Amino acid sequence: MIKLIGFIAAAIPVIMFVRAIFFRRPNRFTASWREFKTNLDRAIWIFIALVGVLAVFAIGKIVWTWATGA
Repeated sequence: MIKLIGFIAAAIPVIMFVRAIFFRRPNRFTASWREFKTNLDRAIWIFIALVGVLAVFAIGKIVWTWATGA
């Protein structure tokens, strides 16, 4: 029984170390990096939407000019 308690007491630091290395919570850097990636993704989508709006406007202007014959 004492050997079992000693084995468990020796295994606890190893388990804590492995958990800290492989299953750690995201720290400040990873959280900041994730937020930066999210903001960059939003900026790219806004840029793509702006280009799309400008393209639709330009095509609409060309069609309007062609349809009215001016």
